[in-house]
Amino acid sequence: MSRNKEWTAYKMLKRGGFFLIGMSMAVILTSCANRSLNSEDKKKVSEELIQENPDIFGWLIVPDTNIDYPIAQNIDGDDTFYQTHDITGKKKSKKGGIYIESCNLMDMCDFNTIIHGSTNKDGDMFSELWNFADDDFFNKHEEFMIAIPGNTLTYEVWTAYSRDNNDVMLQYDFTDTADCQRYLDDMKKDWNSETNIRDGWEKGATPDNFLVSLTTVDPENPDKQWVVVGCLVGDEAGTINRDMTDNNIEE
Repeated sequence: MSRNKEWTAYKMLKRGGFFLIGMSMAVILTSCANRSLNSEDKKKVSEELIQENPDIFGWLIVPDTNIDYPIAQNIDGDDTFYQTHDITGKKKSKKGGIYIESCNLMDMCDFNTIIHGSTNKDGDMFSELWNFADDDFFNKHEEFMIAIPGNTLTYEVWTAYSRDNNDVMLQYDFTDTADCQRYLDDMKKDWNSETNIRDGWEKGATPDNFLVSLTTVDPENPDKQWVVVGCLVGDEAGTINRDMTDNNIEE
């Protein structure tokens, strides 16, 4: 599959390393941030982000889309904060920021990390996740990447589907193997003729996998959310691991 400029930038990041904490974010923004910025603007923005907002812990790239943003988690545990504030954490914004809830770990070692972003008329934030509803786009766009301190992670997109707009983190205990399996079983109940599933993933994932779910609410039907699910297939530093509280699932 031919890769676009985002994928090229990602490979450059992998060769050179990728650290969000403990160094300037200028390297990150030079490689994979808003490409309309010149080098001086990027340096300024990078300094502002790292100094103004310690909530930022990672960076998400979905190739061939404009989804190319830092990821935050509110340090005070307010899971609604980035629904109404931009990524600087300083400004009110109807678009909000890209964020995870306090239930998820910033080291990406959870069974399922839920990353939220808005859909809006300007087509930015998570608006382009809806492209994965198109069969051709889904088939040609296989992966997305997340960088965290000291590591770069690659996820294979294995399904994209619509589900009820409720908080998954309140419904399931992702530290428990049986509840992870229950989540996967319930996911399949939401699959329908409009669901996209990658070849080879028809049976879905298992509780041993590491998932990232990119979610956005349907503005025309706020009772529904669109979800693009990726499964970890690349762990550059080899640091992603997890001990589950329940070791066995009855067949």
